[in-house]
Amino acid sequence: MYKKGINLNTVTVETLKTLPGIGDNLARSLALHRELKSEFVNPSEFSAIVPEHVYSGIVKDYNIYAVSPHVWKSRVTSEINKLYSPDLTVFFSENSSLTVSLNRDIYVINIPAGIKLERDILHETGAIAGLKRLMGWRPKIKALVLTGSPDMDTLNRFLARYDAASLFCAREDDMLSAGSKQKFITEMIMAQKIKVFSSAAKIKSDDFEIKMFAPSGDSPGRAILIAFGAVSVLLMFNMAEADQMALIHDPAARGLIPNAVCAYGAAPVGIFMSFCSSPELIDIRKKKKLISDGNLIYAS
Repeated sequence: MYKKGINLNTVTVETLKTLPGIGDNLARSLALHRELKSEFVNPSEFSAIVPEHVYSGIVKDYNIYAVSPHVWKSRVTSEINKLYSPDLTVFFSENSSLTVSLNRDIYVINIPAGIKLERDILHETGAIAGLKRLMGWRPKIKALVLTGSPDMDTLNRFLARYDAASLFCAREDDMLSAGSKQKFITEMIMAQKIKVFSSAAKIKSDDFEIKMFAPSGDSPGRAILIAFGAVSVLLMFNMAEADQMALIHDPAARGLIPNAVCAYGAAPVGIFMSFCSSPELIDIRKKKKLISDGNLIYAS
């Protein structure tokens, strides 16, 4: 079961007050302790302040830890052996596509080439999977997010193989006109499963969120923020310097502080990285995937 992470050095008083057994007075005491000591060093300091029964009740549902905000950005590491029960996995492909797996829920960003979701991600292989295919079964994915304008034949073939709950595209008009000639795209249109990729678009659950950023005008640049627990990763697709500057001034991007940035097509400029509080820049040519338990990110 996924436990939401609580970093004692960054959690707000308002969030503390929502924890079971922590009222206004205890929350302020914890904040005062943090202010006087600069920061928590060990979760045991938290257990020394709150009553034992309150602490034991909290740790049943929350992962309490103390990471300094000054070193938090360096906690993207390759030491995967230290990660237990990974919940979020991001698989990179070479053609600006990736697949996000969260507790068996699958989100596909751009149509992958050269990767078989059944084998590599869904683990649906063998004779039974083949028989189910013959009977018209299609593995379910939660969403397909397209950062550009896809070839309609390719998109239709993908939708023929996978049952997507929703499809986010750059321009709905293009999809309605060109896609209406394709069987499976038409099914998506008729079921009203097609949505526009924009800064107002997002995919959200209790523990997980995908936020989308699209520069105004005809720019091909797109950015996607994947937030899970206490960590987040910003994915940038063909974001030229002008697009990055536009994102800085986008009201929807306020508070954009990802732990890591992965860029396709154009490298992030220094001023943009400073705006994001200098996150770790991950070279996707050298890394194959990211995994996270909601508290730390590990790259391999």
